[in-house]
Amino acid sequence: MNTLVRQTVMQTRLFLRRKDELFWTLAFPVLFILLFGAIYGDTKWTGPGIDMRAIDYLLPGIIVIGAMVTGIMRTATGFVQEREQGVYRRLALTPLKRQTLIGSQLLQHYAVIIVQTLLLIAIGGVAFNTHLTGNLALFWLVLSIGALCFMSLGFALTGLIKTLRSATPIIQITYFSMMFLGGIFFPNSLLPDWLENAAKILPSTQMGDALRAVVYNGAGIGDIWQKLLIMAGWIAACLVISIKFFRWE
Repeated sequence: MNTLVRQTVMQTRLFLRRKDELFWTLAFPVLFILLFGAIYGDTKWTGPGIDMRAIDYLLPGIIVIGAMVTGIMRTATGFVQEREQGVYRRLALTPLKRQTLIGSQLLQHYAVIIVQTLLLIAIGGVAFNTHLTGNLALFWLVLSIGALCFMSLGFALTGLIKTLRSATPIIQITYFSMMFLGGIFFPNSLLPDWLENAAKILPSTQMGDALRAVVYNGAGIGDIWQKLLIMAGWIAACLVISIKFFRWE
């Protein structure tokens, strides 16, 4: 356990030194909420399945964006890059166990997602008067399952990506597909029926809808268990892919 904690602390220090990662994981989601908050202000959205201020609808979606940036983009890009640089080949010669390395990365990425979420909630409340109510413990559960889902997806992608050159397009296609089809910027009810049905299986859709249901509609776990089950299914499928195709070198 002490080794895991020390490795996690070291991973955190390395993260804080990488200005580009700091921007994409912390500043990028903040820019989204400031931009959309400035554009929409107190504008209210009404339509099929939605009746709330635009910024209230968007805040949970931007939390999902932050989780995807860290869970998918940082996890997959960072691991592929370090694998290609031979970092893990050299670490294999040290007493550090590989499961400790993976565990420290998961803990550090999860901590970043928590910080992202708290930062977005604080800015939303101060700048745009957003109020998150509902069961905060259930909110944390949805956030944690979503974070694990995206991190699992990131590791699954590392097994399918062979070189760093091919990493960027594969990761970006995955990320932007989930972002634009995940009901983050607009309700999926505006999509054509066939595309709306396809978008329902995406973890970004399920996480965003579950967060909104909890903090705005006071939903309990009995109301969102199907959404949690779909995200759990993604975690299981990604773990199977990771185990089958994951490579250290």
